[in-house]
Amino acid sequence: MRVLIAAVGAVAPFVSVLACSMATVTTPQSAPSAAPPLAAAEPAPVAPPTSVLDGIFTEAQAERGRAAYNEHCAECHGEELRGDEMAPGLTGVVFRFRWRGLNVGDIYASVQSTMPPEEPATLGDQNYIDLVAFMLRANGYPAGDRELATDPVLLQGVAVEGVPP
Repeated sequence: MRVLIAAVGAVAPFVSVLACSMATVTTPQSAPSAAPPLAAAEPAPVAPPTSVLDGIFTEAQAERGRAAYNEHCAECHGEELRGDEMAPGLTGVVFRFRWRGLNVGDIYASVQSTMPPEEPATLGDQNYIDLVAFMLRANGYPAGDRELATDPVLLQGVAVEGVPP
């Protein structure tokens, strides 16, 4: 038994040394580093208008449209945009019935591709979009603070709806 105790006594320091050599040393975790400061939030982009009631043109643009109308359209559609036996009216019930459920892109494309009848698509993009702004204002739709652009995607996303307040 003494041999066993002596043997166990001799093994114990060896096991102890072996256990220490196999131990994993871990470093204490440091406190989590502070998160980087948040960047100032950028303002959300302004959503494009979705209706003619959203003020999609400026007064200045509608005035340019009036000048283009007087020069190129009034002869057939009349000074008051009411039309005659040869040309349809461009205001009131006639306008709302014609364009109800459609979009501003439809108005632009129609005017640009058919007017003036003897020379369609000859007035230039800016004149056509200004004419659309003038017709919208003549129908009581509100002006806003940015001009209506000739971007087809934007124009198709703007519904012709409702009677202006």
